[in-house]
Order: sequence, then structure tokens, then C-alpha cells
Amino acid sequence: MHMENKELDQLILQIPHDDSVFDKLYDQTKTIVFAYIMSIVKNYDESSDILQEVYIKIYLAAKNYTSMKKPLAWIYTIARNESYMHLRRRQINQEFDEAYSAPQNVDMDSQMILQQLFQVLSDMERQIIIMHSLWGFKHHEIANLLDIPISTSLSHYRRGMKKLKKAGGDMYEKTI
Repeated sequence: MHMENKELDQLILQIPHDDSVFDKLYDQTKTIVFAYIMSIVKNYDESSDILQEVYIKIYLAAKNYTSMKKPLAWIYTIARNESYMHLRRRQINQEFDEAYSAPQNVDMDSQMILQQLFQVLSDMERQIIIMHSLWGFKHHEIANLLDIPISTSLSHYRRGMKKLKKAGGDMYEKTI
């Protein structure tokens, strides 16, 4: 059942006051929003996850919503932004996996040493160090791409570098 703009507009405006209205909005719009996300992401499972994120954002943003007479455009904007953010993260993760698994121009011994060093890092530390040191991303770019505060990016980077220096020193002492 398709709803008119005016009805959707009223539902969104009522969400902060009545949770049941949110359920109605979700039921009425989930199919077309999912189709829109699928047209961007082209993966059913990922689109399902993004759909849930979109509706969480809609729920949280409803308190700041002002009627623009085009509520679907507002919903589609949130869906588009979430979809593109997901695609950027997927691309970064894919590039990260490729860079981590087989760095170019690095011999087998160096790869093994790098892998041993990186084992002391958390996933977040490893990702931030690679993005900053190898790919040249600035911390504000990393924070934006990973959807974390800049201070978190900086602290994970510093903590990870300390761990690498300690692990590198420990590895060096073991070889002597």
C-alpha cells in the first residue's frame, strides 16, 4: 500500500511522540527503500543490513525533522548516504585485506615479519595504521570513513605504534 506524501510527513513528525507510528512508517516504506538500497549496493544481505541502519537513523533523526512536503526524498537521502558509506567501507576493507595479505614489492621474509608484528595489534589499530602510514590518509579522513571520532583514530594509531615498536624490539632481541 502506497502512502501519500502528506501521510508520510505526518508519520515522521509523530515518531518522537509515539513509537507505534514508527512501525507503521517502516511497514509502509521498507519495500521501496530496500529496492532503492539494492539498486545502489547490489547485494541482498548487505542491503538488508543497510535498511536496518537507515531506519535507526530515521528514528533518531525524526525529532529534528521539519516538514518539507517530500518525506520520501528525506528517507531516500538517508538511504543513499548509508549505502554510499557502506560501499566506501567495503572498498576500504577490500583494499586493506589486499594490502595486508600481500604488500607489493615486499619479500617473503619481510611479509612474515610484518604479519608477526601486526598480530600484536587490534583490528582497529591495524586498520588505522595501514590507512595512515601506508595509504597516506589523514586522521580526519580515517575518522570520517570509519565513522569514529578523530581522537579515537589518533589514540588507536599511537597505541598501535607503541605496540609495534615494543614487538619489533622484542623480535630483534630474539634474533640476536
